[in-house]
Amino acid sequence: MSAHPTVYAPLCLASAATVEKRARAKCDRDVKLHLPEALYDDLAQLARADNRAVGEYMRVILERHAYGAFGVYRG
Repeated sequence: MSAHPTVYAPLCLASAATVEKRARAKCDRDVKLHLPEALYDDLAQLARADNRAVGEYMRVILERHAYGAFGVYRG
């Protein structure tokens, strides 16, 4: 373990204008992601509960992680 703990920058939430711009952004990039079967099955179950496709659900989760509560996908 390091003698100096890792320090992360504070989370800065996006402005409403930035959120709207992201919500309208075209999804034109692909990411290849290898997942264990159990994780994919769990994500698929969560996506069904949220009435979303697995890919869309994962995009929502990534946006929430990257942009905070105000970056939630509004589609």
